[in-house]
Amino acid sequence: MSYTGSKLIFIKIIAAIVSAVAFSLGGSWQTYTPISERLPDIGYYSFSGLFAINFVPSFFIFIILGVILSSVIDSIIIKKFNLKGIKGILTMVLAYLLLGVISGVIFSIFFFRIDFIINYIFISILGAMIFLFFQTVFQFGFYKLAK
Repeated sequence: MSYTGSKLIFIKIIAAIVSAVAFSLGGSWQTYTPISERLPDIGYYSFSGLFAINFVPSFFIFIILGVILSSVIDSIIIKKFNLKGIKGILTMVLAYLLLGVISGVIFSIFFFRIDFIINYIFISILGAMIFLFFQTVFQFGFYKLAK
């Protein structure tokens, strides 16, 4: 079930877009304050406003890290390891967890916020797992369509 070239990039781009939407919806839902809980004379964003604010940076991060870095990680993992069965699944999950940790450290250094390194690592790992999930779903979906 290995894809090469444009099919793999297409799957990764679609997975990045869907992952950015899912990640933004989750983040917006987490920070949204329902109308019944709002205090008077305090400004709040609507859910769609929060989604718009969260989607733009998430989209570019998923495109850059999801498409480019995951392609590099996938090629290294496929060349080095035999990806069959549970061992293959665990190898890919561990590789993407490591990618999430590295991305979190890079973001904390980039934003000069070493005190929030654990938060950046957690968010990056969550994003990497969301991307891996959707990438795997789309790979299986396209594999079934190709049969």
